[in-house]
Amino acid sequence: MKNKFINFSLITMLSLLNGCSITNNDSLSEQESSSSIYQESSSSVYQESENSSSMIENNDKKIDDEIFKNPSLSYRPLVMMHSPSINLINDVYNRGYGGIVTNVSWDKNYLRNAQAFSRLSTMLDYLINDLGMYAYIYDEYGYPSGTAYGQTLKDNPEYEALGLVATYLPIKANGKGTIDLLYGHKAIEAAYVYDGDSKENMDLTSFDNVSSAINDEKNSISYINRSSNDKVLVAYMSKRWYENTHSMENWYAQQRYINMLEKKPAEKFIDLTYQKYYDELSEYFGDGIKAFFTDEPALQGSYFEISQRDRQVLDVPDYNIPIVECLNFSDSLFEVFKNTYGYDLKDNLAYLYVDDNSSIAKQVRMDFYMLTSNLFEDNYLKQIASWCDNKNVLSSGHLLLEESLYQNPWFSGDMIQLLGSMGMPGTDLLFSTPQAAFNQACIVSKMASSAANFTNKENTFAEISGAFDGNVGNTYEKLCAVGVQVAMGINNFASYYYQGNDIPFDEDIIFSSSIGRMCYMVKGSSNKSDVLLYYPYEGVSAETLPSKNMWNPTNSAKEISDSFTNMCQTLGSKQINYDLIDYLNLSKCNVEDGYIVLPNGNKYKAIVIPYTTAIKAAAIDKLKEAADNGVDIIINDFDEVVSDANRNDCVVTFKEIAKKAKQVSSANAAANYIRVSGYQSISLNDAYATKVYVNKKENKNYALYTIVNAFSEDKTYEIKVDTIGKVKYYNAIDGSITKIEATQKEGYSSFVLTLPSLSTGFIVVEK
Repeated sequence: MKNKFINFSLITMLSLLNGCSITNNDSLSEQESSSSIYQESSSSVYQESENSSSMIENNDKKIDDEIFKNPSLSYRPLVMMHSPSINLINDVYNRGYGGIVTNVSWDKNYLRNAQAFSRLSTMLDYLINDLGMYAYIYDEYGYPSGTAYGQTLKDNPEYEALGLVATYLPIKANGKGTIDLLYGHKAIEAAYVYDGDSKENMDLTSFDNVSSAINDEKNSISYINRSSNDKVLVAYMSKRWYENTHSMENWYAQQRYINMLEKKPAEKFIDLTYQKYYDELSEYFGDGIKAFFTDEPALQGSYFEISQRDRQVLDVPDYNIPIVECLNFSDSLFEVFKNTYGYDLKDNLAYLYVDDNSSIAKQVRMDFYMLTSNLFEDNYLKQIASWCDNKNVLSSGHLLLEESLYQNPWFSGDMIQLLGSMGMPGTDLLFSTPQAAFNQACIVSKMASSAANFTNKENTFAEISGAFDGNVGNTYEKLCAVGVQVAMGINNFASYYYQGNDIPFDEDIIFSSSIGRMCYMVKGSSNKSDVLLYYPYEGVSAETLPSKNMWNPTNSAKEISDSFTNMCQTLGSKQINYDLIDYLNLSKCNVEDGYIVLPNGNKYKAIVIPYTTAIKAAAIDKLKEAADNGVDIIINDFDEVVSDANRNDCVVTFKEIAKKAKQVSSANAAANYIRVSGYQSISLNDAYATKVYVNKKENKNYALYTIVNAFSEDKTYEIKVDTIGKVKYYNAIDGSITKIEATQKEGYSSFVLTLPSLSTGFIVVEK
């Protein structure tokens, strides 16, 4: 994709009375200066001392102004480079990038070509040992990860992803009927009859297991209704789930996909891919190769609309296979479910396909989608993370369709838990303008950073490009889009914006240097959010039914998803720094002196609960403890939820919590209440500065406030931060540092600051 540069200029610093102003200035000499500064240092890369590294690890970092102005390669972004060459590596090095995400060549002998690994080793040796750059390994030929370009399924067709569909046949009283296996499906796994005259009018509590009537070939079932009531026969059929899924619609190749609900497929994928890289390149592991990048692994989940874009076709789809609502399935699923929850899923399958609005239906769906999430995490992500940890590299990458809560149960699961299992929780954000970036970063970047924060991991990651908006943003807009993600907690980036020589050299110098400054500043200190925002995965799971279209959830699932999205976007656009928390992480927190306290010691005075219809008992128990100990509970206008099947007391408990909580009618009302209550570490004098995004980090030496101005014009604000000390403003775009005169009173520093348009900067208060 081509990057088009518009209105390029460097930002320069001017001091103004009663504050600080930063304005744009088109200065060729300054552009040349910026280029020469990097090129001079890039030939003699600044390397932190062992003492400096340990300072970061011990949360004792001190900001080095010279490193900020010209960050070392370890802080600078990578370039996604699937076909590396010495010339390309030299080019990105000279343009100021820190490394590459790369892989062995993509050809018909992928992973089996000794010469290809030899070439890659030569390039990595040059990259790491001669240039001082670093690398991530991309773990697939194209994407989604897991197939090893068809090799995972080769000789093991049983490793393919499966789905489970339901077919319905009304049978009149004293009538009979037969359901045959649908074309292209694998087997009838179970069969039940229910009272009723149609799918829409079944009594799901009246189930009768007639699976014994399935024939030996598992391709037909006949039933004679000898009762005086109408019945509905339902046959649950498994199938190899490929047609119209993500593995068919992705932008790279149509190929069958592995089953994430089983352990052995991912185990084989790791052996084919990860172990092969280690066998060939182990000398660079932990010494130049820092991480592996896994790209959009997923459950099959739901159906896509298939586009006509050009791509490889490894497995020809069969368009005669009917598209029927489908669930993720494996041959062991029924057994695993019963061992996990103590009841038979087969007897309750109807609740996964049909909603009778009962508590038991919501409970079964919660259990089902929590189990598929756990299996995906254990079988794929944790296996990879464990392997990487043993080889002194980080596991990272990103999952599929993170940004829409209603799609999480279909394609992945509890994102907070899934991302938390990565060594470096990651995401992708494929927009080139800051507003579009914010609309998703306030969800997906917060998912990754919140997962990292809870699990005490400093590093987070994002793949960045303009794939979804055609790279319409100019360099400043792209940098601001990155800055938005930094404000939401991301501190490592791999770029697809670079596509060879189509970006002017000076623009890339500014781009790479600016991101390097951002990443340098936000590392070496701990996140200090003000508020917790509940991630209601179990709520949306309780309302999820299979669909023929990935954009068509149930109305209730969409309502929960929209409430969560609106809350993320509203809090973020009103300078309220929040962390996301799911039921499991919340249950592991302590409550002390009016605060919810994470295991790492972070404290939160308030927690916001967006609209949901279900909350797990462990979360309700912790909310009750929090409410009783003075934590501010803010609820988005509801007081009834479903909880665990064996915890009906939680329904009453939540009503009690809701009665005492601050009830708000909208996300805006929640944000305004938080502002009035003072749960902000940084605040502006403009209540409508909706394109200014902030974050706070802290260590023993300073407090650091990321502040991003996504407006297209300079903005001047009176700013108040909750730390006293010497105040400076660090401009990530031009590397300038300005001392700020601040009024300090009652634990706060106040000052006037003019933020340049489309800028990312850092207010530093030295303690």
